[in-house]
Order: sequence, then structure tokens, then C-alpha cells
Amino acid sequence: MVGSVPLSAETEPDPLPAPAWRAFDLFEGEALLNAWKVPRGFLVLTNLRCFAVYESWELFAPRSWGLGPQFFFYNLRPPVIVLGRFVQLSEEVEEAGAVGRFAVRDPPAVVEAISVALASGRTAWAARREETQRLIRARQQIREQRAAGVAHPEVMVRCSYCGNLANAALRQCPSCGARLG
Repeated sequence: MVGSVPLSAETEPDPLPAPAWRAFDLFEGEALLNAWKVPRGFLVLTNLRCFAVYESWELFAPRSWGLGPQFFFYNLRPPVIVLGRFVQLSEEVEEAGAVGRFAVRDPPAVVEAISVALASGRTAWAARREETQRLIRARQQIREQRAAGVAHPEVMVRCSYCGNLANAALRQCPSCGARLG
């Protein structure tokens, strides 16, 4: 079951081929919820965004997969069904490519699944934004104290990749080299 939408033959996630997985990176804490087959690719739903992954069809070139348009839940409007067979995620639709419009097997189920994920996704983005703001404030406070010549206690944050504690003033984790905050 994805969200509150029961899975059936029509709403069961379409399996992404292995090369398609290499076309995108998931954010920290992002989880794949569903994927729907669209012409030449997939519409992928995670807990933070929707995005398209397309297979390229260039003449005389090996097939490859690439990331298409991304729709982040913090500013995404609820999806709508257009012409009975398309799910529209964006109002900015290009004439030739229809970037925000996707042809799927079961548009009502796709709209329902995205709408369910949209509410919790906005909450997750708000939490991520608050954590980022907290780190920015801590770093700014450390800079101000250093400029004033005041000794300050070290503010420690946990690395999201390896879990080790690192000084918040650092840009990279000293253990694994991942970017902090």
C-alpha cells in the first residue's frame, strides 16, 4: 500500500530498470514511494518530490537514462487530470514537450497517490528547512564570536551519512568527507 491508496494491477509500482536508477540521486532521508510508466520513461514519486526519468533515443548513440523535470513538494500545487488520460503537475506546459503533463495508465490513482504524498512531503520539507536554518544560525553565531574574540563552545552536529559528530563550523565531515548541513 502506498499512502492510503491500495495497490492493484493498475496502481502497483512499475519496476525501474537498473540503468534508470543511475540517472538520479535521492536526497538524504528521501524514499521511493512509487513509479509509473510514461512514454519513454517513468514518473517517480518519493516522499519529497516527483520527477521524470527518461530514456534517450538519440540516433547512432547508445541508449542512456537522464533526469527529466523535477517537482518539489514544498511548492507543488495539487495535481490535476487533463483530457482524462494525463496527470498535470505544473501549469507551465511547453507547447512541444508538455513538460509538466504525463500520460499514465490510471490517472485518478496517480493523482491520489501524489496528493497523499504531497501533504506529508510539505511537512518533511519544512523540517529540513528548519534544520538548515538552525545550522546556519549556529555557524553565524560562531563566526560572530570569533570576530569578537570571544571563546565559544563547539557546536557539534551529527553527519547525515556516517553518523559521527563533527564541529558545526566545518563544511565537511572529518570522518567521511560528506558535506555537513
